[in-house]
Amino acid sequence: MKAVRIFEYGSPEVLRYGDYEQPSVGPHDVKVKVLATTISRFDIKYRLGLLSSVALPGRKGFPMPMQLGRDAAGIVEAIGSDVTAFRVGDRVVGLTSPANPMSAMSMMGLGNLSTDIDLPGHTMYGSNAQFVARPESYWLPLGDDVSMVDAAAAMWAYATAHRALINRLNAQIGDTLLIIGASGGMGSATLDLANKMGIRTIVTTRSPNSVSYLNECGASDVIVIGPKTNLAEKIGVLVGKLGLDAAIDYSGDAAMLRLCVDVLRPGGRLAVIAGEQNRDPMPINVEDCIRLELNIYGCRGSNISDQQAVVKLLGEKKIKPAVAAVMKLSEISIAHEMLENGNVNGRIVLEPWA
Repeated sequence: MKAVRIFEYGSPEVLRYGDYEQPSVGPHDVKVKVLATTISRFDIKYRLGLLSSVALPGRKGFPMPMQLGRDAAGIVEAIGSDVTAFRVGDRVVGLTSPANPMSAMSMMGLGNLSTDIDLPGHTMYGSNAQFVARPESYWLPLGDDVSMVDAAAAMWAYATAHRALINRLNAQIGDTLLIIGASGGMGSATLDLANKMGIRTIVTTRSPNSVSYLNECGASDVIVIGPKTNLAEKIGVLVGKLGLDAAIDYSGDAAMLRLCVDVLRPGGRLAVIAGEQNRDPMPINVEDCIRLELNIYGCRGSNISDQQAVVKLLGEKKIKPAVAAVMKLSEISIAHEMLENGNVNGRIVLEPWA
């Protein structure tokens, strides 16, 4: 089969597209012909060797060589002898954050943090290939009216956004939400879900070229960050002295986190999602938390219930993921370069059989 693997850290040139042995099928496995997969900023961090110190306790580190790719949508090619949930020919989409139901974290409702489990493109081979084989619990059925491209583009981005908005921030209709980094895949998904929840959205971008895109995605207000932009002042003009109800930061930048704290109202909520490789101290002090009674949440991946919700929303045509480009798997180095350079609004989808 054709697949892409990395054997060393480095630039996009380390992505090796070529012929590799097809995965074997164990008794509990489902082998899928992958029709659509994706790339993400997580893949870039992995390729650059930036994730070596961020593995969760109880989870494996980040192995090498690796076949990247968190998202997969396709057709069941073969099933193991003990598989009961799927048949050959079924349309499926892969869980990007499977859970170990026997983990203590899963029993506390935190399956996204469960231990003793392998995650695709993380601690086990991912989806940048023509075929993948994973346990049947790693797959969800996909309706006939959902395209493979949309399914692959939506899963990781929308499930994470769903968890951030609903499970972590408890976002409510009428809230005003700031999204830092809204033009990327997860930011776009957050913007889409927030709009459908009746939330006012203020988004930031460093690219003037992204303004029309963000307006089309339904942003209430778009602020372009330039070298001399006083972002707190601009947000203050939009929301008044009280401040924002909530903020989500996809940048992982310390200055942006500080900005979020400065523009939140008392009792405001902040979700921090990106920047796991950043070891700098949080730019927040005890006084901030007590004086403002802030609620600050980390958000890592999603629960299975979030991923099931995304599949349901796709089937009901209530969400439409933003797809920046659909490319061949063989063009993955170009795709990585595009994403790394920041020239992408939405997600890049790769088709392994194109």
